[in-house]
Amino acid sequence: MTTKKPAYTRTPEQEEQARLKRLERTQRREGGDASSTSTSPSSTNPKGSDYLDGFEQSIGLFGDAQVANGEAGQIFDYNHGQLQLHLANVGGGAVKLMSHFVWNAALVMAEYIESGQVIDVQGKRVIEFGAGAALPGLLCVKRGAAFVTLTDYPDPAIVHNLERNWFENLVETAEEKQERLEVRAESIHTTRYTSLGSSSVDNQERHDCEQRVRCAVRGHAWGESVQEMLSLPGSGSGSPTGYDWILMADTLWVSEGHGALLSSCQAVLSPGGRVLVCCGLHSGFNTVQRFMALARSSTFGFQVRLVEIRRVPQWGETRTAEELRAESAQLKEDDMEKFSVEDRNRTVLVYELWK
Repeated sequence: MTTKKPAYTRTPEQEEQARLKRLERTQRREGGDASSTSTSPSSTNPKGSDYLDGFEQSIGLFGDAQVANGEAGQIFDYNHGQLQLHLANVGGGAVKLMSHFVWNAALVMAEYIESGQVIDVQGKRVIEFGAGAALPGLLCVKRGAAFVTLTDYPDPAIVHNLERNWFENLVETAEEKQERLEVRAESIHTTRYTSLGSSSVDNQERHDCEQRVRCAVRGHAWGESVQEMLSLPGSGSGSPTGYDWILMADTLWVSEGHGALLSSCQAVLSPGGRVLVCCGLHSGFNTVQRFMALARSSTFGFQVRLVEIRRVPQWGETRTAEELRAESAQLKEDDMEKFSVEDRNRTVLVYELWK
């Protein structure tokens, strides 16, 4: 398996924006002008802006170690056009904060899917929870999965962005895309897109299309009913009900949601199925430990295996892929609580769960 350098680098303008963000956080911590933060996500987050500020600092989005790639409202190009992913143009809030980046955990998971190591999706039924831009899930379709369901929190902005990535990467033909680009039209305004309707509407044309491209998009709040996802084409018809693989990339950062997430996993996993979890250490090793302990508990009864502790490249990385792999091989689970913030931000943990 190879370790790829991030496909995204910051421009001078983005560096300046990062500097201003750090300055703004410092001023708030020191009691600066509160009016300057009146448009912060706290208006939609009951825990307030301090909660999001703390998260922003912990993940290092504006530090030297990159944990996420891309910009809200822009396109993330994966592997020179293999997938082109719109990143949700969100307006803030704790829920939406997660969906408008491609996280390093998703890139590591993509490497596993492409290599076939640990996870072989050929002919398998796959579901992705907390999909965001859906890099791992869409890649599974390209790698021959029997059927893939892409899910994320049922917020209109998030689900709309998922549907757009589903359409442009799987449904729209090369000719249709070329014609659209020539007139600078957005896919969401084309007759082809609108004829398919929303995933929340019972539309036979859309169902037929989902079956043809072997992929569907659904909004799903963890812990809620999974019946619709189990009734999709390829998700259990004529075979054991459920999915062979569940994918979760950077979904563990809120400990309060662990139980609901595991409930959804338990409800959709087929007998003999597996869960692949890739999680950045930026949100803290204690958070990861809490999730894995709950997964092992008698309530859920999962077996858990730590597959890899992966060090990912930093900004301006000069080490080779082989050198990074050698560094990763030396890392031990007992050492992770001692990692610096910088080390946490460039570490991704890979776990496999099964019953």
